This record gives sequence, C-alpha cells and structure tokens, in this order.
Amino acid sequence: MTTTPPSIQRAPSMNRITVTPSQATRWLDNQNNLNRPVIRAVVKRYARAMKAGQWRLTHQGIAFDPHGRLLDGQHRLWAVVEADVPVEMHVWFNVPADEAMVIDGGKGRSIADQLRLCGGAGKATPVRMSVVRAMLGRGERATVTSDEAFDVLTRHALALEFAFENLPLRGERGIAAADCRAVIVRAWYSNDHAQLARFCEILSTSMARQERDEPVIMLRTFLMTTDQRSASRQRERYAKIERALMAFLTGEPLTRLHAASGELFLLPEEVAAEKAREVA
Repeated sequence: MTTTPPSIQRAPSMNRITVTPSQATRWLDNQNNLNRPVIRAVVKRYARAMKAGQWRLTHQGIAFDPHGRLLDGQHRLWAVVEADVPVEMHVWFNVPADEAMVIDGGKGRSIADQLRLCGGAGKATPVRMSVVRAMLGRGERATVTSDEAFDVLTRHALALEFAFENLPLRGERGIAAADCRAVIVRAWYSNDHAQLARFCEILSTSMARQERDEPVIMLRTFLMTTDQRSASRQRERYAKIERALMAFLTGEPLTRLHAASGELFLLPEEVAAEKAREVA
C-alpha cells in the first residue's frame, strides 16, 4: 500500500520570517503556479507601504501547501520585490490545499472600514475616501494605503469639513461629487472661504447673481451631462472644475469652458515639496 510521504503528513506550522526580495523572488518563480493573475495596483499599494516603513506584521501572511505550492500571499511577495526591502511576515507551511477554497473568500474591508475599526481619522467613510482619492489622483481614483488615507484625512480635516458642508450630499446629479469636493478642499488653503462657499452655492442651486457667476453655470451644465465612469472623463471633469473655479475667483470671463492644463490649487505639502525641489 502506498503511504503519504512524511513531509505531507506534517501538521501546519508557522514561522516569523524576514522575507527578503531574493527570497520572495525564489518563491514566486518556483512555487507560485496556482494563483490568480496579479493585480498591479495592489502590488504598488503594498510596496509603497513597505518602502515607507508602514507595513505592519499581522496574523495574515504567506501560506504554502504540503507540496510547497504558494496558496496565499503572492501580492505581498511581489510587493517585497517591487519595494526592494526585507519585510517581516508570518509564513505558514503544510497548509491543507483545500483551504484555498476559503482563503480570501470573505468580504474584504475597505480602507474606510479599516480606519473605523482602529478608531482613527475621525469620519472615515467611503464617501470621504472617494474625495481623498480624487484629491490625490487629480480627478482619477488614486489607490492609497490605509496609512496614506489616515494622513490625508487628518491633515486636511478642516478643509474636508468645509467641502462637505458647502456641497452636501443632497442635490443634482454630478454636482455634489468627489471631484467637486476634491477641488474645493485644495482651493480652501489659498482662497477666500466666503468666495468658495458662494461658488458651491451657485453650483448647487444655479442661482447666479452677476456676470462673474457665469463660469459656474457653465460648469454646472457640463457636470450634469457627463459621467465619471472612464478615467479620461474623470480627468476632464476635474480639470474643468478647477478652470471654472479659478475663473470665478479671479473674475475672468469665459466664453467656453476649457480644461485646466495643470493643477491650479496646490496643497500645502505640495507647495513645500516644490520649494524644496527649487532649493535643491
């Protein structure tokens, strides 16, 4: 009678291992033939956290079946390679292969879920996270780590509150959207708050009072007739919101609403980074 090799009979075991980029590469090259396609955005997000020293050791890690095949953790391993830094992880060996049927089978936590669970960042809601992603992605939905999200939500808490107070959830389709609020948050740091509130009021109600309000009405019409499903549309919407807001703030008349060619409202940390580059 054929017996199961002793290596396959062993019970699951776990070691706390500092996984180096070379070790991660060997595992990926030689023992990763069962997993789903790699999602590059996830790898890059993990790698940013690892490079920044923000990666945390948790009960989740790497898992191999009794034959040495990788069951769980390929995105973590690819991130170690991408970040090119050693990362400490819990590594499980001799995990029954049938456990792959339930690994990652539950509902994943959003970043907002993670931040609320650890009691951080105040009002960490999916709606606020969409504004954070639009702020950092210049209209597009930027991928962020939980630490990056925590930093933005706390650093810009007052500006975010202002944007939500003046562009509340109720209103016309496409107006109280993440990209609109993202631009307001950015502009909050360098512009008169009463003027910004007036811009939001016109955008929400279409109640223009003078000629300088016309760019806002043009923007309102555009926003209500365009969607945000494609990346190119997201970029266009964001750039036109910025252009209309700048024209309103400066009193510049517009005959047609064009997209801004670059970022018009820098966040304080972006201003500081630019000054540092100039000095260097």
